[in-house]
Amino acid sequence: MMEARMPARLATLLLLLVAVPAVCQRASVQANVNQSVALQQQRLNQMPPPPQLDVTAARLDAVQQDANELAALSASIQSDLLKVQRGVFVKDLNDNLKKMEKLSKKLRKEME
Repeated sequence: MMEARMPARLATLLLLLVAVPAVCQRASVQANVNQSVALQQQRLNQMPPPPQLDVTAARLDAVQQDANELAALSASIQSDLLKVQRGVFVKDLNDNLKKMEKLSKKLRKEME
């Protein structure tokens, strides 16, 4: 009878020897994860808030860029039309006229 108990005690002891380090390791991993999350949260809290975007200023800048592009296209088209009057074929005239039309429509919408 004594011999039958020995393997059961030995098996229980071996089970404890295996299970205790695994439980401790899991707790250690969880502690490391918690510490890492806390550290990351602390870093995020220390960062300055992002600057507020000035939507009106950005919109005005975009309108100004479009107006400048429209002015440049207009000057280019005037030059191209003078060439056409002299009988010279201008390859990009039609494309530039379409761009000018699109930009003027876009600017008109922005000003409404």
